[in-house]
Amino acid sequence: MKPFSRKIEKILAWIANVIMILVTGLLSLGAFSGQLEAALRQPELEQMLYSLMQDPAMKSLMDSTRMDIITLLATAVKIYAVVAIVVVVIALIASFTMRARFISGILFLISAVLVGLMTVGVLVPVYVLYFIVAIMLFVRRPPKNTDNSDFTQTTSEKPEIDRLEYM
Repeated sequence: MKPFSRKIEKILAWIANVIMILVTGLLSLGAFSGQLEAALRQPELEQMLYSLMQDPAMKSLMDSTRMDIITLLATAVKIYAVVAIVVVVIALIASFTMRARFISGILFLISAVLVGLMTVGVLVPVYVLYFIVAIMLFVRRPPKNTDNSDFTQTTSEKPEIDRLEYM
């Protein structure tokens, strides 16, 4: 009988993991390099950001946080990068613990939901792949042991009988 393999789940999970690691690496490089605020202070980008300040909702947000819009945006990108790193760690743990299919499936579902909420549709392939892997881990069960090797004698010798008792 052919051994049960989770090769499809592993391939799909690692495709999504590689995409997520690349995106998280680029995001972290931009967020933590120290040049994000300098990039946001470009004159044309700064004009666009301050034109957003005309919205009453943005004005109330800026008044409540007492931050500049550029500082607020840079802080949001840093928080987003940290959440992305946490999602990558959860997905990697789920990929390495695929033998425990329920735990791994739950971790992949958590990763899929976090990626879906976090990226708002930008990383749809990653979200969908994590979700497919989680469903496959819940649905595909390894086959039950159907051979009777536990109940058959493997040697050709006759079994030894110490004594026979009759009632």
